[in-house]
Amino acid sequence: MTTADDPARWLRRACASGPQVHQYIPGRFSALLASCPAKARRSRGGRRRGGQVRVPEGPCRPDAKGHRDLCCAEHSESRRIVIQERSKGKPLIDRRTSPLEGRRGLVLAATRAAFFLAALFCVLLPGSGAAAESQPSLATPDELTAALDTLEGADLVVLADPGRHPARLRLATRVAASVDHVRAMLVDLAAYRSALPALRRLEFEAADSHRATTGRTAEGMVVWELEVPLWNLEGKLWLQPTATGANLIVMEGDFSPGLVRLSATPEPAGTTLLLIDASANLRDVNWITRRMVKRNPLAEPGLAAASFYVMLRALRLQAERVGDAQDGRRRPATAPSPPKLSELDGGRLSRLASAGFQVPALLAAVRSREDGRLALVQVLALSRLAAGVAAGLVAQPQTWQALPGWRKLSLAKPVGECSSATCWKLETSFPFLDLDATWKIGTQPWRALSVAGACQGAAMGLDLFPVGSITAAVLSLYPRLDKAGYVPRKSIESEPLLEHGLSLGVALVDAITLVRALDANAR
Repeated sequence: MTTADDPARWLRRACASGPQVHQYIPGRFSALLASCPAKARRSRGGRRRGGQVRVPEGPCRPDAKGHRDLCCAEHSESRRIVIQERSKGKPLIDRRTSPLEGRRGLVLAATRAAFFLAALFCVLLPGSGAAAESQPSLATPDELTAALDTLEGADLVVLADPGRHPARLRLATRVAASVDHVRAMLVDLAAYRSALPALRRLEFEAADSHRATTGRTAEGMVVWELEVPLWNLEGKLWLQPTATGANLIVMEGDFSPGLVRLSATPEPAGTTLLLIDASANLRDVNWITRRMVKRNPLAEPGLAAASFYVMLRALRLQAERVGDAQDGRRRPATAPSPPKLSELDGGRLSRLASAGFQVPALLAAVRSREDGRLALVQVLALSRLAAGVAAGLVAQPQTWQALPGWRKLSLAKPVGECSSATCWKLETSFPFLDLDATWKIGTQPWRALSVAGACQGAAMGLDLFPVGSITAAVLSLYPRLDKAGYVPRKSIESEPLLEHGLSLGVALVDAITLVRALDANAR
């Protein structure tokens, strides 16, 4: 009897495999899980037996996380039955390993199966139970298409809940290519390698008997290795083609457990909406990410946004590529340059405040120049304060000193460009970053331009828009991270799209922190 035919054993294996079964593995993969090769189902605590991995059948492992109660309830019930039958002098039937033996075992197995399926549907289906609270806004292709129309050329990022671990994001962009072309690309390993040259290895596992023999487009276990400065990332993922694209289920190694759902939807104008729904464990990639998250838990959604945006932008440029020549936007030859302060207007993004999203969700727009360089990142967050009250607080330096790493903020001496304007001198304390700067401040609306320091040329803006009794705050940011130290500089040189991704991550963290600082005054 396979695990898929044995509900109680399925439940134990689901619990022992941690959150990836409930949160990440789609229906088709669950049946295949029971019979796939051992390497495709390895989990911590398991060991080989007859070419398969035996999962311990005792209490749940600690890393079962949110499913611990479900798992341990099943284990406690099994243990109670065994003790009762031992006390009655009956032959022992351990229903943990024989759930279908006897009428009572059949009833128990059916109950467990129903309980398991109910819990599974609560997690996977939109609008069900607690999962409905975490569903991001802008859920349908039509809503996303309308949002991209409003943003007029920018890409859209939705962060449903910045306090959730792991972070769950939705990213959307418009591709100037046919939907058939984009969908074919999403299941082609060669296309991924071309889109992301840092992928040193991306191939089907040789021992994977479930994949087709094409070698490029199939369903199966994929081994990957990503080259990045200072360290390389590697692991295994399950590639699952879908009707609209593909699912990438990260099973082992870095970013695990995780799920990346890629889909392509046709638009009326002949373009294609490329959508990524992603969630992965960025906290435990290496000691650097662990240190960053320990210092500030918001670093995790920032890192996730940076990583998945690079993927979104790279796939779009790959789909729009003509012939074998590389798109010039993929590795721009022009130098970065800050936007004009007049371009920091958050009005377009603020129109999405009525799209139905609620606190603590955030919306971000990433805008690129024609040559492929970053133009601007904007983040929309909701504050409980009225717009007038929030505007008064924004003008005070101590409000901004709440931002991560802003260790000391004081008035700069009135010399040079600060002789006829208000300037703030910023001293920062960041791991791997140098963001010390002198900011020239303008008000109504609030604007800032770095006129000296490590990140000279960086620009910031904040616009406040009343939405009923609350305020939509739009933070605009052009941080010049290419000048912020060795690590970001080398990272951007290696992967130019990290100019966009890292700026997005910083903007998200800053927007969340700023709104929380404003809301603290509403208590």
